[in-house]
Amino acid sequence: MTQAIASCFGRAATIYDQHAHLQRRAAERLLSETDDGGLWLDLGTGTGHVARNLAAERVIALDLALPMLQQAQALGTPNGLCGDIMSLPIQAASVDGIAANLSLQWCDPLSDTLAELARVARPGAKLLATLPLAHTFPELRPLTERGQLACNRFADLQELKQRLQESPWSAFQLHPFTEVVHFDSVRALLGHFKATGAHHSQARQSGLRGRAWWHALNEQLSQHRTSEGFPLTWELVLVEATR
Repeated sequence: MTQAIASCFGRAATIYDQHAHLQRRAAERLLSETDDGGLWLDLGTGTGHVARNLAAERVIALDLALPMLQQAQALGTPNGLCGDIMSLPIQAASVDGIAANLSLQWCDPLSDTLAELARVARPGAKLLATLPLAHTFPELRPLTERGQLACNRFADLQELKQRLQESPWSAFQLHPFTEVVHFDSVRALLGHFKATGAHHSQARQSGLRGRAWWHALNEQLSQHRTSEGFPLTWELVLVEATR
């Protein structure tokens, strides 16, 4: 599973920034809450946007996909490190802050991941993370319910709250927010997932993607079309926690 995810994101490295509009919006939410000082770890750095803009003395930019790290380095991101969030190649109690922009949803189980992040964090360290929530992509839900489109399952607020309560992290706050991205066509909407590496699904896709499947997809998404285009709605949350 880990290698499959890395491959998806690696193939998207050179075109990622052209399509990562939602990821940038979520990143700005996260960056607005960062503090000056210390050593920060940026998890799932991608092309390094968060790492390059963190208010920190030093940032380690970690990603599972080597091509993403190479792209980040080409854009001026220092201190790249290839590694798995669930098994960090980082010394215990060594970082002052951890940023994770739309990356922790790939880590299962999340409870183990939160414990691993706490392991490398110093006492008083800050965790800032954005994650998608349940009910993301309501435009696609009828298709996923009928098995015509595969989609990963995301936690709801109550589940996320419980995982944090059970973790070594304390004094946490959850800030839900919604972002809607519009696309010129159904093909562009679907292409967004592949272009940002996010098309790997833990759910199995049933059936063949033939003419009937394409017609059903267009019919469903056309119901939501506005003057701005075909919308895709993300229900997100910003997590703030202290070690």
